[in-house]
Amino acid sequence: MSTYYAQTDTPGLRGRNDSYRARFDFATDRFGLAAEELLVGEHFAPEVGFVRRTDFSEQFAQGRFSIRPRKSAVVRKLSWIAGVDYITDADRTVVEDRQARGQFTIEFQNGDQSSFEHSVDYELLQEAFRIAPGVVVPAGGYDSRTTRVSYNLGQQRRINGRVSAATGTFYDGTKTEVGYSGRMSAAWIPRFVLEPSVALNWVELPYGEFNATAISTRFIVTPTPRMLLSSLVQYNALAHSLGSSVRLRWEYTPGSELFVVYSDGRDTAVRGVPAVLNRSFALKVTKLFRF
Repeated sequence: MSTYYAQTDTPGLRGRNDSYRARFDFATDRFGLAAEELLVGEHFAPEVGFVRRTDFSEQFAQGRFSIRPRKSAVVRKLSWIAGVDYITDADRTVVEDRQARGQFTIEFQNGDQSSFEHSVDYELLQEAFRIAPGVVVPAGGYDSRTTRVSYNLGQQRRINGRVSAATGTFYDGTKTEVGYSGRMSAAWIPRFVLEPSVALNWVELPYGEFNATAISTRFIVTPTPRMLLSSLVQYNALAHSLGSSVRLRWEYTPGSELFVVYSDGRDTAVRGVPAVLNRSFALKVTKLFRF
């Protein structure tokens, strides 16, 4: 069990200026239970702290039941999980987000894992927002249902990661998505790792239709135990953006490091070579002094 209570006092701010949290976790191999109560007041302002969101109250509860088939050479563990998440404003007068979720997971003896999930959600949009070029979702409350299936390849495999597909309702329309994110390595190149990620979304709304594609790839090379070279390339088709970066980390002596980072962002909407939108170069050196 964990809990806290905090209060701030800021000149000029009147009203609820406190925050508290209480959480209970019970986890065994067969049973699991978690419950949480969290509140952040509208005028809770820790001037030397960090608060991602104010003026909300959240209640969360989740239960799990698991079994391990004794005589199965294929299945290691079966788990059923159900949970609810309920978010309102701090006065508990307006429901802002609500989710009920059920999940069934199969863990296999080879380290792979498969899951089936269904969720029922509610989201309140305080203001209209542009979700895609020419597509604006009006303010209001929206109910949605999503069904998702996924398969996780074990970390011991040369090619591992998570493959998923989902479909359901979305802002009074529908959305279908498929994706993969994982890690690839080759036995003949032991110091090279590739981490690709692909997300494809097809959205049909009463206010318009659009497809959203996001592709990213990270390259990691470790020439020596103290040196690492990584590069990240990201492409967003909907935003017509291409970003890339290269990062070198070298621990030239134990505890002392050199970092060199180059990155740029490009606009793929223009013809020919993508135009440069931003570019940066950073150099950082640290030195450990022992006394």
